[in-house]
Amino acid sequence: MKNRIAVQTKGRIRGALLTLLKEEQNLGMITIAALSDEAGISRRTFYRYYASKEEILTTYITSLINEYIVELKQSRLEKFEDLVIFFFNFWTQYADELSVFQKAGLFSIIVETSNKVLPDLYPTVGAPWQIVSKNQQDIVYAIRYGIGGFWNVLSQWLACDRENVSVPELSRMLLNAMNSAQES
Repeated sequence: MKNRIAVQTKGRIRGALLTLLKEEQNLGMITIAALSDEAGISRRTFYRYYASKEEILTTYITSLINEYIVELKQSRLEKFEDLVIFFFNFWTQYADELSVFQKAGLFSIIVETSNKVLPDLYPTVGAPWQIVSKNQQDIVYAIRYGIGGFWNVLSQWLACDRENVSVPELSRMLLNAMNSAQES
């Protein structure tokens, strides 16, 4: 019962932050008091769950990344091309929330959180397309390269082409560009 209430309260806080970001589009202008009011909780309750507004974002993004990894493991993708399609299919489910973060200038938090979380999760995926190296530095650089590329493409799509380019078409464009670069 207590855990269910905590999950609900955190969800209300996250929802309140998204609502206020849609209105304000600036995290710095949102006060803890306004956030608590929007969530229907006291400031004291807010601080029971979060130390800052930024922590709400990083906690939410980390939970989405963990969900992404769980689904990625279950998918057992054989080819890197399948990963590209999977990435865009997964993250576009959250296009509305990601657009709010983007418009508020918070998209870099997604990339930063990915950079922190994914190197530890990467070895747990066990897919045939993964980089195999005894040098952890090789893996970290490859992961960061992928994170930057994928998230930048998704950011461009959210900002400019969300209404005009389907997710399969987006995946195809990226794969074509990667194949062209390999052939050069």
